[in-house]
Order: sequence, then structure tokens, then C-alpha cells
Amino acid sequence: MTVAFADRPARGRAKRPGPAPVIGQRVKVLGIQTACVAVLLAAWQLAVVSGAVPESEVTQPTAVAHRLWDMLATQEFWSAVGETAHTWVIGLLVSLVVAVPLGLLLGASTLLYRMFRVTIDFLRTIPPVVLLPLALLLYGAREQTALLLVAFGSVWPLLLQTMYGVHQVDPVSRDVARAYQLRRLDFVRSVLLPSAAPFVATGVRIAATMSLLLVVGSELLGGIPGIGAQIAVDQTSAAQIPSMYAYVVVATALGVAVNLLIVRLERRVLSWHSAHKSQQEA
Repeated sequence: MTVAFADRPARGRAKRPGPAPVIGQRVKVLGIQTACVAVLLAAWQLAVVSGAVPESEVTQPTAVAHRLWDMLATQEFWSAVGETAHTWVIGLLVSLVVAVPLGLLLGASTLLYRMFRVTIDFLRTIPPVVLLPLALLLYGAREQTALLLVAFGSVWPLLLQTMYGVHQVDPVSRDVARAYQLRRLDFVRSVLLPSAAPFVATGVRIAATMSLLLVVGSELLGGIPGIGAQIAVDQTSAAQIPSMYAYVVVATALGVAVNLLIVRLERRVLSWHSAHKSQQEA
């Protein structure tokens, strides 16, 4: 006598949620986030309309949205956004090219790490903004000035995170690689990089946000063409205050978009990692 167990669920296996519950949860989270933004905008509008803050200095969000809509049709607006985005991308790429290989080298060599640890700790405590006068003397109010500040400021989180990732390599993996007599290149590709990848991704996320802040800040203080320079110019005229707030909103939106893009890219590239697998299965 045979009994068919094909229709019985396997013991110990947790049923994964289907697509409908996952989509519903995401819609719920998106709805909560949208409601929070709406509440903040309503509070901003109420504070201006009620006279709690002077309208001559703080523009209503409706007026800012109207001015931003008009600015979308101007070449000046897109030129400023393009200048900021171009400087941000180049600065972040320079930081990646410098910090990741150097972090792998310093993290893998105990001798080099001890030799340069004090120097790194000293340099990373220097605020990048204090280099602005020197950069202006060297390059003037040009893109190179902003690139110098961005590269100097964003290289440290990438460098430190890469070094920490190398230090977190599983000792068992090191022993196995040593037992199999893996070549140095194979060890870096098969053991070192997979172990450091999540730390590097965290460093990229931090450096990307910091780079955008430094780009806008250098443009604002140094008069370098871009969103920051437009904010500095518009704040000098009462009639252009709505434009100033519109550029502030654009800079904020760029920061949010950059962070979301990098988080999504990180989940896709590191989908094999246990942390992202647990998030997908949750």
C-alpha cells in the first residue's frame, strides 16, 4: 500500500510571501512616505500663510512649485543642473579610482596599514571646505576647484570602508585559500573582493551623498557655475527668492534620487550577498 505525499507541504519549509503581499507592503510604505512629505509641505504653507515666518524671506511651497515649473523651460536651469551633475559624477569616479585600489592595498598589508594609519587619520579630519581658498587661488571659479574638494572629501569614506572590508575577510577563507595555494590575483578576485564588496558599496553610498553636498557647497561659496552659484545669485534679490528655493528643492531632489539609485544598484549587484538575500526573503 503506497501513500502519495506529493500534495503535502514539506516540513520545516516556510512559505515565501507571494507577489501580492510584497507589492501591498511596498505601496503601504510609499503611501506613508508620501503622507509625511505632504504633512511637511502643509506645515510649511501654513507657517507662511499664518505669518509665523515672513513671506519676504520664506516663500510658500506653491509659489516655489510655480517658479520651478517656469524654470524647467529655461536653458539656464538645465545648464546649472548639468554643471552640478557633471562635477558630481567626475568627482565620485575619481574617488572610486583612487580609494578602492588603495584601500585594498592598505587593508591587505599590515605593514602599510601601520605606516599610513596616522597620516590617514590626520588627513580625513580636515574639513574639505577649508581647501576652497587654496583651490580658488590655483584654479579660480572653475570646475577644477569643485573637483578638488569633492575628491578630497569623498575619498575617505570609500578608503576606510574598503580597508574595513578587507580586514573582515573570514579567517577560514584565508586558510582555505592558503591550503589550495591560490595565486594572489585569484585570492583577490575570489576571496578579497567578495568580502569587501558590501563595505565598498556602503562607502560608495556615503561618498555619493557627500560628493553632492560638496559640489553644491563649493558652487555656493566659490561662485563656480552650477546649482550652488544660482542659489547664491538669487538670494541677493527679493524678486528671485522663489527661484532660490526652487534650486534648493532641485538639489534636495538630486540627493534623494542619487541615494535611491545607488541603493537599487547595490541590491542588484550584491543580490548574491546574504544580507540582501534575507531582505528579499523577508
